[in-house]
Amino acid sequence: MKLSELASFLGGELHGNPEFEVKGVSSPENPKDGTVIFCDKANAERLSSMPVAFVVTEPVDVENYIVVKDLRLSMAVFHRKFYPESHPVGVSDRAYIEEGVYIGREVYIGPFTYIGKGAVLEDGVKVYPFCYIGEGVRIGKGSVLFSGVHVYPRCEIGEGVRIHSGSVIGADGFGYYIGPEGIVKLNHIGKVTIEDDVEIGANSCVDRALIDQTVIGKHTKIDNLVQIGHNCRLGEKNIIVSQVGLSGSVRTGKNVILGGQVGVADHVEIGDGAVVAAKSGVSKSLQGGKVYGANLPAIEWSKWKKIYAYLLKIPELFKEKKHEDKDSP
Repeated sequence: MKLSELASFLGGELHGNPEFEVKGVSSPENPKDGTVIFCDKANAERLSSMPVAFVVTEPVDVENYIVVKDLRLSMAVFHRKFYPESHPVGVSDRAYIEEGVYIGREVYIGPFTYIGKGAVLEDGVKVYPFCYIGEGVRIGKGSVLFSGVHVYPRCEIGEGVRIHSGSVIGADGFGYYIGPEGIVKLNHIGKVTIEDDVEIGANSCVDRALIDQTVIGKHTKIDNLVQIGHNCRLGEKNIIVSQVGLSGSVRTGKNVILGGQVGVADHVEIGDGAVVAAKSGVSKSLQGGKVYGANLPAIEWSKWKKIYAYLLKIPELFKEKKHEDKDSP
């Protein structure tokens, strides 16, 4: 592809040789001749002597480049166009499919996958090897379940959903009666509903509801190693980063971002557009449109030991202060 064609495709402003032939893409850390590199100004000028082209967001002092408004969006568009995913089609004779299963057109079911009775796999669904699809599960058009995904009975997955290896959808929620009679399990008879264009990373879990449904809203993106408890309802376009844990019945609005290792207590509500910084614990409901955080960034160990020693002295200092207040006239 010529650089002029790439500029037109990205809707960017071309600078340099329009006939420069783009053979692929490479990174600023591992640049390759004849490729295009999406990067910032400093990296472009550092690599200016190489026979490459650049996609940047501002003018740079190099020979061939394209200026775009949004670097990351342009990269996403480029990758999707020139490096499209390729999925197989067909049903393996080593898959086990129960009675009454509906299989649409252009579906792939890999070896050693089990499809339960009455399941529905709409057009273009891809289910890779070693998956379990329970009875009555419905999977919408174009959704992809990578190897080793388990979807428990009666769960519903929308269109264009991607679920990565090892994730479990619809396991029982963590619900028990605890009392004099002991610990008694509450059978979870609800389901999980995953709406359109959701992506769930590897080894994440979304628990089924006790009675109704656990819901993951449209366009929400969930990272690896995330736990979504029973009865949770996540809004549209949420970003849930790795190792987040949501207790039961958490509600989030639209465009919520939860940083890595955020923990949210049960029945908490988080409003539209709220951002919670990594490692924060959320014990009460949060208003939308604000940034929250209560984490402790790493500092030198010697400094932390001194700070910790002072923290231990705080109760004693309060006592002394109270005595001083009583003794003062």
